[in-house]
Amino acid sequence: MKLLKLLDGVDCKIIGSTLRNVNHLTHIAQDAKKDSMFFSLKGKLHDGNNWIDEAINNKCRVIVTESSIACSKNITQIIVPDARKAISQIAANFFDRPAEKLKIVGVTGTNGKTTTTTMIAHILKEKHSVAIIGTNGAIYGGKKVETGFTTPDPIALQQLFADMVKQKIEYVVMEMSAHAIYLKKLFNIHFEVIAFTNLSQDHLDYFENMENYFAAKEQIFKDGQYNAAVVCVDTAYGQRLKEICQKCITCSVAESNANIFIKNVAHTTHNQSFDVISNNQSVEFNINLLGKFNLQNAIVAISVCHKLGYSLEEISTRLISFVGVAGRFESYEAKNCSIIIDYAHTPDGLYNLLMTAKDIASGKLYCVFGCGGNRDRDKRPIMASVAEKFADYTFVTTDNPRFEDNYEIAMDIVKGFSKKKWEIILDRGQAIREAIKRSKKGDIVVIAGKGAENYDLFNANASDRINNDNSRNTIVNINANTTNNAMGVSDSKDVIDKFNDQNWSEIAKKVVGAMGG
Repeated sequence: MKLLKLLDGVDCKIIGSTLRNVNHLTHIAQDAKKDSMFFSLKGKLHDGNNWIDEAINNKCRVIVTESSIACSKNITQIIVPDARKAISQIAANFFDRPAEKLKIVGVTGTNGKTTTTTMIAHILKEKHSVAIIGTNGAIYGGKKVETGFTTPDPIALQQLFADMVKQKIEYVVMEMSAHAIYLKKLFNIHFEVIAFTNLSQDHLDYFENMENYFAAKEQIFKDGQYNAAVVCVDTAYGQRLKEICQKCITCSVAESNANIFIKNVAHTTHNQSFDVISNNQSVEFNINLLGKFNLQNAIVAISVCHKLGYSLEEISTRLISFVGVAGRFESYEAKNCSIIIDYAHTPDGLYNLLMTAKDIASGKLYCVFGCGGNRDRDKRPIMASVAEKFADYTFVTTDNPRFEDNYEIAMDIVKGFSKKKWEIILDRGQAIREAIKRSKKGDIVVIAGKGAENYDLFNANASDRINNDNSRNTIVNINANTTNNAMGVSDSKDVIDKFNDQNWSEIAKKVVGAMGG
């Protein structure tokens, strides 16, 4: 693409030749090549300007940066006031502004994004072709694309949008992470509807405090790049958000002053029924999901789809067939107990998960969980206190230790226990096996933190994955008596056995060594 066409609408100053063709975009210097445009992005730890020389050595001749650098005259520098805004704009131009040809719905919040987006997509897909982008990747046109992030980087995101246009997708329902909003990945994208689920402690390793975390979420609502906003007002942050966002529709599980709200909730061991009230209209709903948190997910999804033109009766009919999301309160029946797998990895998420499990358990409740490395350390003991409140016994284990020592993470966690109803088993597969082994009929084993993830991250970044930790595979090995075989679970016994009874740091050394690290 001609350089000047690529820069259409971009606030910039050009130093050097404008007679350039650009056929490749990247913000990773080692991926730069001839005809690439390299974006120098500043992060909390690194400055992209330190990598410009590497990009140039790889024959890149067009650099986008916030400050000019001394370099050869045959390099074209694009000086911009904000490189993160520029990468979003230029990526859109490069792929022919595909977002403008799609109807995009965005959902943000600490917990519930994946279930809520999947629920919205389920309602829409009866009448429309729909894509989902989120924690589980991009799902559309009969395929799944791994994205690596809840919200992909701008180049990858615009490329996905372009492919979705080719596949004749009409609606995109996507998760909007706080990091993505803060880093302006969604800049210049117009949304049909954006929605807020809730906010609780998470990502404070990055945002430092809850006010900064809220401010990141809040920004997408302040920007006004949407036709309507749906805000669940069941938290103090939701109450604050409704005061500042434009074209706001409020929803609630508990507050009858909201525009759309729920009442008359009843539940069995497998589903919930409730009435949804809007403009003095009441419609009965039934969902095959348990827990107050899923009522919250449901009312957000219902409110979004109602704003998109669906009647409450239509939405109610569609939700009857919604069976949930892989790794979100995903239940199995083993020979001697019930098993629930969930992605809950925050104090609030674990609280809601265990409270719901405790409510339906006729026997004891066992919990298996760990905490991620190089992430918010303050939440570790809090999660232990949450587990102790509901679980009869807890197994503290490994969950993506990254660059931290997994034993030290576990020791941070156990500081939150006040009673000796716990033990540490760092081998996650073994911890799951032991929890199930000790359980009896009527007991529930909750495996929290990873959901549908089938890998662990240690001594490496998100690209270094080991497939030894699919909780569902471990369960299959133990009992082969699941109630849901639609998930395509494969037997990973050889993999699990390979990693049992080994020291994690030694495994890390072998893997990193094999990768040339």
